[in-house]
Amino acid sequence: MKAVTSGFLASLMLGASAFAAPATVYSGGDILTMQGPTPRYVEALVEKDGRILFVGKKSGALRAAGKDARKVDLAGAALLPGFIDAHGHLVYATHTMLDADLAGVKDIPELLARLKAHAAETPEGERIVGMGYRAEQMAEKRHPTRAELDTVSATRPITISDGSGHHGVFNTALMKELKLGAGTPDPEGGFFDRIQGSRELEGHAAETAWMAILATRKPLTDAQTRKGVQRASQLWVENGMTTASELGLGLSGDDIPIVTTIINEKLLPIDLVIFAKASASERIIDSAYQIQKSHTNPNGETSADLLAVRPDLDKRYINRVRLAGIKFWMDGSVDTAFLSRPFAKNPPGVTTPDYRGMRVDPQDQLVAALDKYWKSNRQIAAHAIGDEAIEQLLVAAEATARDKGMGDDRPIVQHAQFLRPDQLQRVKALNGTVSFTAAGIYPMGDYIRDLIGPERVSWVGPANSAERLGVNWTINTDWPAGVSPSLLYAAWNVVNRQTRSGAVLVPEERVSAYAAMRAITINGAYQYREEKTKGTLEAGKLADLVILSANPVKVDPAAIKDIQVLQTLKEGRVVYARPASAPVKTAQIPASVHGEDAHPPAGPERELSERDRRTLAALVEAGAQD
Repeated sequence: MKAVTSGFLASLMLGASAFAAPATVYSGGDILTMQGPTPRYVEALVEKDGRILFVGKKSGALRAAGKDARKVDLAGAALLPGFIDAHGHLVYATHTMLDADLAGVKDIPELLARLKAHAAETPEGERIVGMGYRAEQMAEKRHPTRAELDTVSATRPITISDGSGHHGVFNTALMKELKLGAGTPDPEGGFFDRIQGSRELEGHAAETAWMAILATRKPLTDAQTRKGVQRASQLWVENGMTTASELGLGLSGDDIPIVTTIINEKLLPIDLVIFAKASASERIIDSAYQIQKSHTNPNGETSADLLAVRPDLDKRYINRVRLAGIKFWMDGSVDTAFLSRPFAKNPPGVTTPDYRGMRVDPQDQLVAALDKYWKSNRQIAAHAIGDEAIEQLLVAAEATARDKGMGDDRPIVQHAQFLRPDQLQRVKALNGTVSFTAAGIYPMGDYIRDLIGPERVSWVGPANSAERLGVNWTINTDWPAGVSPSLLYAAWNVVNRQTRSGAVLVPEERVSAYAAMRAITINGAYQYREEKTKGTLEAGKLADLVILSANPVKVDPAAIKDIQVLQTLKEGRVVYARPASAPVKTAQIPASVHGEDAHPPAGPERELSERDRRTLAALVEAGAQD
């Protein structure tokens, strides 16, 4: 793949001059436009100057492209719109991609061993940080303690986040550094676990208590920022995404400097949509205005050139970054989901009777933000897992809509893990979106079913109900707080809804493969109010494309997770090309990222199929012409 990679990446370095390149004609495979409620295919697509020039018959494509056009034979591969990340944390991943990988650990000894290995590579004076363990999936069925982390180092501060990012553990050295102790109170919307029979901290913290600790991490250096951004964006493009997101800028104390570096140094190959963490939103919005002023005309208006590239733009993209809205946390993880009625079974470590989870962000802040930004270019998104958390968002949004009237606000219910049928109807009335973190169905479905109980299990990620009702719905990765960085893996989950035990979690909520692919293309574009330029293959839209080894709509539904991303193209330029020698892995999840049990059992690693080799050979040949 060296030829195709170097050819296209060279054009990336040419800047504006790359727009003088000839048109490119794609044909020879399934070209799925994602327009309309049923699959629609065309014979050929023409890309010119970063946009789609033509879709339709091959004869018409060749005429539209002109005599100097490059011709790419897909050789049986499938061409679709680039995937849209409906809820991820690319900026936060800039940190975690530099940290110890704790995903998939089977028990606390394995967790400690990984931390020790990472500590040996961490320079003296720097905090030892890790992420990814799951308490409910470890043998001990609990979080580690600070005493156990002390065995890694008694003198160097250590923090580890669980896979959700809503819980974590610190060691004694970190506790001393931050002057935490028995007298430290539980903050509103969070708590510290205490050693039984005392007020002494055990080491585990949740929600706002844990978020406050995360924010004390030493800022990344410019070199670390560049490395972290490169690793994070590489993971996104490897998984076919051309629009990434950060749904919670402000989770780390240095997020604004990181984004400023991303913008000033043009570090991103794909677009990044940002929602500011509510508690940091005023500071972030002020910074965004300053950045905008420094990158646009002196009068403060977006330049005519920028508008020509993105005619739907009422939110400023600056060097592939835009601030789209504000994100609230109505509750936390599955274990702290805010429910209208108690859990059927308490999560690990919870002894509170009639436990209903917990509220995180105050309601008055949500109401104030809705009042301020309703009918503006700032959207409101809310992390809401439990039905009571969703209720709080709906009550506030409905009151604002009654007071100010309906606009094009498109509020977003993120996660929507336990969504009641009546609430789905109300989301539709608000022209909102529900975004399901579907990749957790396989690894966590059995656990979730036990937590919620049989009476409410039908509420779990009701994607087909949303589809039937006509509610805009998306699926997301929530990476690095989610199970997998692959939207194809998320699609496999929502289509099959298979759990680790082999059961099907609420069979009636399974969706078609086509509906799942719309969820990560046009529905994602609509969620962000970018459907005029993204999400379908139509003339005039951005040439954000992904080439897949097979058509997800035509393969056996069980095989969707095995489809490989062969190329990702942002505005016509290849930003990822899969090496022909790369082994095939389920959902393209590296074992070093997720461990062995993050996804369904697969056969032994294999090289690309003969058909995939032919496809790559054709793409290499096309790239060699560049």
